Amino acid sequence: MAQEYDKIFKENIEPLILSFAKKLLHIDPDTLEEIPGDLQYTIEQKTDFLKKVNQPNPLDNYALQIEFQSTDSQKMLKRLLIYYGFIFRDHDIPVRQYVFYIGDKKKTNMVTQLFHPDIWFRYKVISLANVDHELFIHSDQPEEVLIAILCDFKNKPAEWIIETILKRLKKLENDELELSRYTRQLEVLSKLRKLQEITIKKIEAMPIIYDLETDIRFLQGVEKGVEKGAKQEIEKQTHKQQEENKAKIIKMLKIRRLSVEEIAHCMDVSIEYINELKRQLED
Repeated sequence: MAQEYDKIFKENIEPLILSFAKKLLHIDPDTLEEIPGDLQYTIEQKTDFLKKVNQPNPLDNYALQIEFQSTDSQKMLKRLLIYYGFIFRDHDIPVRQYVFYIGDKKKTNMVTQLFHPDIWFRYKVISLANVDHELFIHSDQPEEVLIAILCDFKNKPAEWIIETILKRLKKLENDELELSRYTRQLEVLSKLRKLQEITIKKIEAMPIIYDLETDIRFLQGVEKGVEKGAKQEIEKQTHKQQEENKAKIIKMLKIRRLSVEEIAHCMDVSIEYINELKRQLED
């Protein structure tokens, strides 16, 4: 899966999986138990999601593996067959495997079954383009609300869907930094539906997020495209402005949901400056 989409699902995986399990797979786990997702043999593979589903009768326990895929890959069958073998080898329980396809096709060409003389294997593919957006768009979880952009709009205009998602995100998230993160994720996901241009216009037209970029330009008095280094940032700011800016960055670092590069992009400062503050926190 493309790295930028993969990162979003990695960040949002925990709240999404229980929702997907109940709403799309019709699985209501009694409890979920962690299973290491790094599968090593002569190669190393990393699953998107892997948990042991504990049932009232331990004999019914199984491993639940979920992968997210943005392309119509013909390698998925072999990949999941390898996963099954590793998981079964290490945990000695059946494995239920699902691929959530987040591309724009309602039906994929991925081969999902293997019939050989001594083995029969299959996994299931669920295309989000076939899922009713109503399942997610009114959710109380921001991570679920975002998924609506990938679902079936049921003849509703894309503009209405995007506006509804943005209004819902604003209602659910009061933290400005978190709201900014979700809107950025929405913009990235909208590219999968070729809706990025509309999404950007809707975000810019609605006063739903704290405008970090504008605020930083005001605080620092810098123009886009000007090269910025850690030393320049300090020199350009007054003491008060520097402390205000630093406080916002420190808050981002403590949340630990954004990488150094993402914080630098959001705050319109250099990576070197972020790393300097990060080192100060760790000392």
